[in-house]
Amino acid sequence: MKRFFSAALALAMAALSLAGCSGTSSRDAAGSPVQTSGVTQVAPMSTTAEALKYVFLFIGDGMSYPQFQAASDYLGSMADPDYLLAEPSLDDNQGAILDGPVALNFMGFDVAGSAVTYDSNSFAPDSASTATSIATGHKTYSGSINVDETATISYETISEKVHEQLGMKVGVISSVNLNHATPAAFYAHQASRNSYYEIGLELIDSGFDYFAGGALLKPDGADGDKDNLYDLAKEAGYTVVKTQAEAEQVTSGPVIIVDEHLADSDAMAYELDRTDDMWSLADYVKKGIQVLDNDKGFFMMCEGGKIDWACHANDAAASIHDTLALADAVQVAIDFAKDHAEETLILVTGDHETVLNISMVRFSLILRAFSHFLLSVVLFLNHRNR
Repeated sequence: MKRFFSAALALAMAALSLAGCSGTSSRDAAGSPVQTSGVTQVAPMSTTAEALKYVFLFIGDGMSYPQFQAASDYLGSMADPDYLLAEPSLDDNQGAILDGPVALNFMGFDVAGSAVTYDSNSFAPDSASTATSIATGHKTYSGSINVDETATISYETISEKVHEQLGMKVGVISSVNLNHATPAAFYAHQASRNSYYEIGLELIDSGFDYFAGGALLKPDGADGDKDNLYDLAKEAGYTVVKTQAEAEQVTSGPVIIVDEHLADSDAMAYELDRTDDMWSLADYVKKGIQVLDNDKGFFMMCEGGKIDWACHANDAAASIHDTLALADAVQVAIDFAKDHAEETLILVTGDHETVLNISMVRFSLILRAFSHFLLSVVLFLNHRNR
């Protein structure tokens, strides 16, 4: 029987199911067990630890129910011919009835759940501490990556475990910078997420096989006086690729692919701003499978990082489209799993929720209006300020 799995749970659960890897229960700063809420197992997991060979972890940064439900509702509004007639603000809706939302692919997976995301010093944690929890099963202070609250103890990540203990290849993909907090949590150990150069050095030292997405921040150090990270990566045996044409030719690692069409903060463009000739997050997952596939299997983490950035910019349209882009990337894994059903684990989660506000007028929300947004707020402001 084919089984695909989605869980809004810490990846420590996946660690418990992987042969040769030890799992650790999350505990708070006082050492008390972390409480989760609303965790539901919809169907039993039939895939055994021994059978798991391919692990996909998709993280929507800042993504929770508001983000993927808004995207689902948007798809429903676009697909429903009665949508505009059914709006409650109309005096005569001519008997129109909504068909409802169109579920994103991962919303129908066999296993689903939710988790409390506070960290060791905040009820509104950041991506560094929450990604640490996902990657290691441990809580820490906001801003810290894979170290304890004293920054004297480093935590081993699930990606390091499967790489070292099982010989699995590892890939890290992000629509934002590759040494940003979430991707860094799968290979780095730093007291501060802002130690971009030091995080970049750990990326190189990780020995992981595939990195793809936005550019490295501070590649020459905070003061511009350090050895260039890309040069160091080449010296360590990495192929560094910065054009799409070169990326298309890549068939093996270790490789670092930097998106050719970098946008704000040297991250990938918002999905709303991406043109058809530019690679999507899904394209980088496809390439990652090509690079990573081998007899011992692989672990791939893919982050939709600009969902969070869009919400910080109060850009609902960009958030919706980047959530849909993450779902497109998940579909690549689903299609892969169809040929490897008993060997594949797919997890989709958010690290925390970044508030998404969509205003209503007279109880009416015209979601279809978002189809007329042709660019992100950030790109619009950049054009306006030129």
